[in-house]
Amino acid sequence: MKLYTRGRYALRMMVAVARRSDGSDAVSLGTLASATMISRRYLEQVARRLREHSLLRAVSGRSGGYVLTRPPQQITVAEIFEASIGPISVVDCIRDPDHCLEAEFCECRWVYEQVNSGILSVLDGLTLDALASRGSARQGCRDYPSATHGCPTTGP
Repeated sequence: MKLYTRGRYALRMMVAVARRSDGSDAVSLGTLASATMISRRYLEQVARRLREHSLLRAVSGRSGGYVLTRPPQQITVAEIFEASIGPISVVDCIRDPDHCLEAEFCECRWVYEQVNSGILSVLDGLTLDALASRGSARQGCRDYPSATHGCPTTGP
């Protein structure tokens, strides 16, 4: 499974909101852009999908921005990825057996189901709170400035 840019950026954005908001204070798009090193324009697109899936709420006005819709302990990484990139599936026939004419008889499909189940189990077991409490957002990238594009938001 490849984690596309939109999914990685959605996760970084959600971690930044969780770190900078006490649950009621909105975090501005400018603050999020600075914290994540992602353009405001791209963050607007990411935020739209997160709002559509009820993970973020937009706040209008001078102190506007974004807030989480639930406490970070109740938001899983799986929810964030699925909101941003769609269902998690290593192959199409896992979510939609009709996608493949051989799905019913495929001896390899069991392996794909096990892999997909393992990935979902890990992502469902990770909360936004766990990520947000793991240190600075840029901590893992300090020594590798050229690698910031795909920089993870968690440290060791």
